[in-house]
Amino acid sequence: MMTKLLSTILFPLLVSACEAQTMQVWMKDGTQRQYAVSEIESITFSEEKADMEQLRQEIEQFLDEWNDAMVAADTIRLGAIMGDGIILRHITGMTQTKREWLEEVASGSMKYHKIEKRNVKVSLNADGSVSVSFTSVITATIWGSYGTWTLNGTMRLVKRNGKWIRTE
Repeated sequence: MMTKLLSTILFPLLVSACEAQTMQVWMKDGTQRQYAVSEIESITFSEEKADMEQLRQEIEQFLDEWNDAMVAADTIRLGAIMGDGIILRHITGMTQTKREWLEEVASGSMKYHKIEKRNVKVSLNADGSVSVSFTSVITATIWGSYGTWTLNGTMRLVKRNGKWIRTE
């Protein structure tokens, strides 16, 4: 009985799809395109892959800008790519507000000499933000102590006015 019911429902859909041969598809950007039915699955996957690759490149550029600004002690550039309510957590567990951290960088009490990023992983969140996990090898002088530390970090980024901003 169930098999007959399913075949009664699915057969007309299958015939309809085969007769159509093409399908109108509305893209994320609001445009409309026409594709052959046989292309739909491959188009979806290739566009998602391209979108993620572009996102990954944007995030890699953000991390490079972040690291370059830290090494240059460019507090103006750092401040521009950080959300105002951000709280930064150090390896000691100590936390600082955006203002407190930028003051430490500006004064030279936190001086970053070299930063190398590794193992970057990017994931898109349902709310449109991006979570980034990575490893940084940081050579710095922090409150008079010089050293090189390998740190695992995470960031949450949101896009505002076409620009990525660190919010966590």
